[in-house]
Amino acid sequence: MFTINSRVRSRFSTTLTLGLLGALILASGVGAAVESPIRSIEVVQDSDRYRADVVMFAPVPLNVAWDVLTDFDHMAKWVPNLRESKGTVTEPNTVMVEQQGVAKFGFFSFPYSSVRKMQLNPQKTVKATQIEGSMKQLESLMTLTSDGNGTRLNYHLEMVPAGLASAVLSKDFVQNELTEQFKAIIGEMMRRNR
Repeated sequence: MFTINSRVRSRFSTTLTLGLLGALILASGVGAAVESPIRSIEVVQDSDRYRADVVMFAPVPLNVAWDVLTDFDHMAKWVPNLRESKGTVTEPNTVMVEQQGVAKFGFFSFPYSSVRKMQLNPQKTVKATQIEGSMKQLESLMTLTSDGNGTRLNYHLEMVPAGLASAVLSKDFVQNELTEQFKAIIGEMMRRNR
């Protein structure tokens, strides 16, 4: 039979306790250091219309944030619900963007497609208006401003769903989709800035 004397048991217990405590402190410190890029998000439903306002901070220079937001041809590589994305310049500072993907929240999901006219005011705003797609109406405005050691992004969205989207969408669904998309987009900004 194997026995441990009380002194060894006490030292082992103290070492184990300190080790666990250290791991917890380290874990909480890491969590605190990784602050969410989303400062606030508000989604309002008025009948069949949704309005959303999102305030974000990306710890990257304005030009890096702009490059990611306007890299329409590669967005499917880092935006989780996007399967295809293609931009075609139609006139100076105007891009027609075709996208397809699947929006998911819990058990609910629906495929979507859109063709949007993107009006670009370089390193200041991106205004999007849906020309055709899964929504009856979709308009958004992203505004970028330098803010200390990074870029502040203000996003305003107004949309009216159609078809399957109108049956599936809810305030929580919209908030979840926006949160996932923007965390991924800002993650790409940070990756490019390294």
